[in-house]
Amino acid sequence: MVFMRILFYSTSSNIYEGKDFDVYDSPSCADELIQLAHNYPEHHFIAATQLPGMFMLDLKGSQIIQKAPEIEYHIIEWDKETEIADFLESLNPDIAVAASFYDKPLDWFSVKDSVVADYLRQKNIRTICHPVDASLACFDKQLTHRVLERASVRCPKSVYIHHALFINAGNRPQIKSNVYKTAVYQQLKALRYPVVIKDTVGLSSYGMEVVQNFEEARNFLLSKRNTSDRIAEEMIFGQQAGVELVSTPKKIIIEKPFFFSVNKYGITSPKQSVKAGPVKHGYKIRKLNSMLKKMCRALNFYGPAQVDLVFDGKDWYVIEINPRLSGMSTTCAFSQGLGVLESLFEKTVLNKKRRSQLSINIKFNLLDEDELIELKKYGFVKKVHQIKNLAALQLREMGYCEVVITAKNKKELKDNLSAIKNAFPQKLENAFMDSARELIQKL
Repeated sequence: MVFMRILFYSTSSNIYEGKDFDVYDSPSCADELIQLAHNYPEHHFIAATQLPGMFMLDLKGSQIIQKAPEIEYHIIEWDKETEIADFLESLNPDIAVAASFYDKPLDWFSVKDSVVADYLRQKNIRTICHPVDASLACFDKQLTHRVLERASVRCPKSVYIHHALFINAGNRPQIKSNVYKTAVYQQLKALRYPVVIKDTVGLSSYGMEVVQNFEEARNFLLSKRNTSDRIAEEMIFGQQAGVELVSTPKKIIIEKPFFFSVNKYGITSPKQSVKAGPVKHGYKIRKLNSMLKKMCRALNFYGPAQVDLVFDGKDWYVIEINPRLSGMSTTCAFSQGLGVLESLFEKTVLNKKRRSQLSINIKFNLLDEDELIELKKYGFVKKVHQIKNLAALQLREMGYCEVVITAKNKKELKDNLSAIKNAFPQKLENAFMDSARELIQKL
């Protein structure tokens, strides 16, 4: 293959408070990039990002503590997209690949990366990144619904609530009643309950409210907890799942789905969910792939995405689309023996797809240094990611340890899981073990 300078880039709009977090990765991001450079020595790889540089950087506070010797690193210091694009151009890439990440409170870093990509393309740099319209459509859940409905991609029936109109439109002196609020109530009454009420632009499941009837929905919307635009979706009962995909003009690569566990409210919680997969048989996978390809074409996708889904026993429903790297990216990559950026490179640049081993992604309580070292001794433990919030005041906010385990078959996966539970009985909660065993049975 012809020599190429391949640039991975990512941006952030947040102020990074590195002193509040202690992050541990094994293998480290540097180790993953060492493997990438070793497997593709004919290319030169560049990592340019803004802190915390998820998937690229190993940090302690705001300092990089480990680098891959073969990789060229750059911290992007500018905030304006035009200036970022000018800087990235100065690195002389043959290909620029967006490796968008995420953080609270707004999941819109992929939008910023898309704006940068537009400027890079104007400079005639081949750039693999979703168009701005696609990133915006996935950022705003109301826009997501519109795109999916126009493309005849199945999604939950929903009602959009414009906060300013719902709360304030009837307060003007010449208006005697709020017609908008009345119309929204009429639409809410027509939904099938229970209903999930979400912030239209929030990250993951943070701030979601599950209501059992119209009265609960109305009470929530009138409460002080309702401070932004909302979307109310009918809850789809069935098996929740996630799919990792990469869409390019040449090929749409769709990984097999992973099943997700849910919390007591029926919602997938990012800090508690167990993932198990890939699901290879049954569950109308061909029909799912056809639907996801239609979705990619409707959005004009160009890059990676993670799709949250529900299978109700008959049909698949799209719940949410994240046009970026995610926890699913990590799980899928390590189930294939790859690092996250190596997987992204192979799919986006080489259009290469690999087979996945059976895997489970499960959460532990925080581990100490000795326990982390002990965990690394198990050959079937492919990835450990622990994040500790040093500023947290409540136990549930202090962080978690995420572990990816692989196996050749379901029995071996169960045995590996049991071995870890026996080694760390106080750190792997029984509820997570029960969820994991239940998901493995369904594979």
